[in-house]
Amino acid sequence: MSLRIFFAADLHGSELAMNKLVNSAKFYGIKEIVVGGDLTGKVLVPIVRDGDRYSLELFGEDKKVKERDLEEIEHEIRVNGEYYRVMDRREYEDIREDKKAIQRVFIEEMVASLESFMKKAEERLKPQGAHIYLMAGNDDYDEVADYIRKNSNETVVEFDRSVARIGGYDFLGYGYSNRTPWDTPRERDEETIYRELSKISDKTDPSRAVFAIHVPPFDTKIDKAPELTNDKRQKVGSGYMRMVSVGSTAVRRIIEERQPIAGLHGHIHEAMGVDYIRSRKGIEVPVFNPGSEYSAGVLNGIIIDFNNGKVEKYNFTKG
Repeated sequence: MSLRIFFAADLHGSELAMNKLVNSAKFYGIKEIVVGGDLTGKVLVPIVRDGDRYSLELFGEDKKVKERDLEEIEHEIRVNGEYYRVMDRREYEDIREDKKAIQRVFIEEMVASLESFMKKAEERLKPQGAHIYLMAGNDDYDEVADYIRKNSNETVVEFDRSVARIGGYDFLGYGYSNRTPWDTPRERDEETIYRELSKISDKTDPSRAVFAIHVPPFDTKIDKAPELTNDKRQKVGSGYMRMVSVGSTAVRRIIEERQPIAGLHGHIHEAMGVDYIRSRKGIEVPVFNPGSEYSAGVLNGIIIDFNNGKVEKYNFTKG
């Protein structure tokens, strides 16, 4: 029972990285792409029309551009994983102080971008007999998760809080995270995560189970992030950034108890790597994080070969 997959996570709306993801099936000769959450971006850029000029703030800098330069600006925004809405001055003034209105526009642009990506994925992957498995992450709004679920099909498959059977293996998908300082849309307390993962993992065969869980297990090489002060600034000690474990204790516990073949994770962009968790039966379970460099348009990933119920080999990729 052999299977090769390409795994990536934390694309955060980067149009360039997402295009590379769709093309990865043909590029690497792989039929199965698994994505571990956080598909959408975090920033909406209003582009305000004033006559024949457009005003915006891009990467902390105020800009005024003419219409002939607008397409290039829009491309730069989308490559970076941000969204934009072109509006006239009156529309901008109407919503600029209305948080609910801003969030509504933000989600509309997220979903429109996701719709375009999913259509492109189906158009390119279906003729190859390839598939892509998607789930929302903690940074994705519920509206995003709902859209993926409602528009799932044979080629673009949603598997959040469920089990996808891929090449004879049971892929458990779970996109929520433990609590973060950022109060993101899809967070859970540890007991809820453990309870939900236990229920889903009951539907898997442990001898062929792969846990694709957005947040990594606590106290591993793949869950290290900068320690923050109370005002969310990065702590520095002896000239070095202080790193701490921010993964989930519930995820670690479920891996120790259920002993899957492997854990596939994301969430912590700077923690690319592989580590091992010893199960209660003494088996070392490999856990992976491809890391993320989405804002540069770079697609980080891992090609993993499973054979006879084990990880046979793996290769980190970047392109």
